[in-house]
Amino acid sequence: MTTNNLVSIIIPTHNRAELLKRAIESALNQTYSKHEIIVIDDGSTDNTKEIVDSFKNMRIKYLKNESSLGGAGTRNVGIKHSSGEFIAFLDDDDIWYNNKLELQIKKIRESEEAVLCTCGLRVLYSKSKLKYFNFPKLKDVDFNSMLFNNRVGITSTALVKKAAIDEVGPFDISLPAREEYELWIRLSKIGKLVSVNKPLLDYYIHEDQKQISANINKFIKANKLIQQKYSADYKQFSSKKISQLRADNLFQYSTIAINNRNNLKALKYITKSIFADLKLNKLILFIVYLMGFRAYIQLKKIYGLKLKKGYSVNDKF
Repeated sequence: MTTNNLVSIIIPTHNRAELLKRAIESALNQTYSKHEIIVIDDGSTDNTKEIVDSFKNMRIKYLKNESSLGGAGTRNVGIKHSSGEFIAFLDDDDIWYNNKLELQIKKIRESEEAVLCTCGLRVLYSKSKLKYFNFPKLKDVDFNSMLFNNRVGITSTALVKKAAIDEVGPFDISLPAREEYELWIRLSKIGKLVSVNKPLLDYYIHEDQKQISANINKFIKANKLIQQKYSADYKQFSSKKISQLRADNLFQYSTIAINNRNNLKALKYITKSIFADLKLNKLILFIVYLMGFRAYIQLKKIYGLKLKKGYSVNDKF
């Protein structure tokens, strides 16, 4: 049974007890107080349950998978046990700002057609302390444009109507990565995607740990599976447009490589992307990659501040 105005906050977790604690705190500290928190433990062997129990809060539900289901499967468990009109996803190592839900609820209610609301974020590297802002690209977004680019962002940014997920189905567990992007594609087919163009969370990249997004091979496989899944839709586009998609994917792999401090692999993928689709920004990145990871982050920082300034014309931070 769905409860109107309630937000179900779904937090998947695995062996990150201390990080989970701060994520839960950020959920509990929301100015929008009508919410429940569902923590789904994907087979942790640390003190995750003790951390959850320490809050002594009736709004927090703790579930533990009998066997590991991975990120997509674990979030689907949360969706299944949710009661809210809205669902918000929060990864166990991310931190929401306290007005995130309040602003997103207000925004998504501005349009009956809206099925998802995303937001900006601040990217932080936990070891080097480097950081920059990033924002979704939702201008003139529709199903066709979503087929070529994840214009929504990561799971922790998204607030989604539960009815919309019920209509299109949950996360696709067959994908080794990018399962959130594939869900956003399906949602874009049935409704409008909107955004609060402000940074409303901190997204952490752990340089001493392997994250799913850090595995290029998983991304390559996921992109192939997504293109197969929507092959009938891609047929409507020109060969030039499809070639540009391949070039953009190569560009994406280069950014994953540079985030992993693998300059040579980053140069390899950016070079292939340049030959497939020559653009000035790629040539600039090629030069930046030659200078290394910190130069790349400084470029991202400058670009993020430029975006932030642009959005601030209508939305003050």
